[in-house]
Amino acid sequence: MTFQFELMFQTMHVGVGLAFIVFFPLPRIIRKPLVRGLEKLLTNAIISKILYLILSWSLFLFVSSVTENYDLGKELIGQKAQRDSYTEGVSQFEMEKTVNQTRMKMFYSQRNIYLTLFNLIIFGAIFTYLKSLVKYDDQLDKEDKIKKQLSVPKGAVGNVKQ
Repeated sequence: MTFQFELMFQTMHVGVGLAFIVFFPLPRIIRKPLVRGLEKLLTNAIISKILYLILSWSLFLFVSSVTENYDLGKELIGQKAQRDSYTEGVSQFEMEKTVNQTRMKMFYSQRNIYLTLFNLIIFGAIFTYLKSLVKYDDQLDKEDKIKKQLSVPKGAVGNVKQ
């Protein structure tokens, strides 16, 4: 596996770990500091530039894998046509061998497409959901402030219940 896809695989592990932290339903007392910490971490100038660099590299690898897969598909069609039309001097075994090698390359290309696309989707979902969680926590904080300001003395609530 090349260095680029090794890096992609490692970032996918980080993405799945972050998704577990962000998407796992935790009580607000635990979730709020985690979300605030992740927000501060991801909005840090250096870390956000590194993440955007990795995601843009993921997009580049995705496009590269798609074009490679397209080219291999055209090559495979040509090899199958050559194999099906018998040619002198080339053994059937050699033709089948080249077709199988192209299929192998195509499999790796498709695997790379799925890896890069999953990486892009998981980080996009994490960023979107994290922003909505921060907005939701801010809204809950505002509601809690309003409830505290409008709180009624304990004795008054007891008289209403009777």
